[in-house]
Amino acid sequence: MTAKFGPAIKLALMSVLVCGLGLGYVWQKQQISHLGKNIHDQEKRLDALRRENRLRSDMIDQLRSPRSLDQRVKEMNLGLSVPRPEQVVMIIEGMGHPKANPPMVTAQRRDR
Repeated sequence: MTAKFGPAIKLALMSVLVCGLGLGYVWQKQQISHLGKNIHDQEKRLDALRRENRLRSDMIDQLRSPRSLDQRVKEMNLGLSVPRPEQVVMIIEGMGHPKANPPMVTAQRRDR
């Protein structure tokens, strides 16, 4: 009697093995698809962030421009103007290795 159940058990085990492999294949394909979608979404987000970064960098450059700064000074009535030459202080820094020979900083006024 055991001889009749032997092939049936082998067939059942082979069927379970084939079904398991099929399910594993489908699961793996689904994971690959899911990860591919995630990568695509992240690349789109990265591109959007790079565009936004470029726009903000351009805005910062524009706001730092002398023309823009002069306009803001006039709008805010700060009374700022270009310094006269006698108001400029020149700082001369010595050269050399900082530990061996610390730089000497001297302040000199031009045309008192």
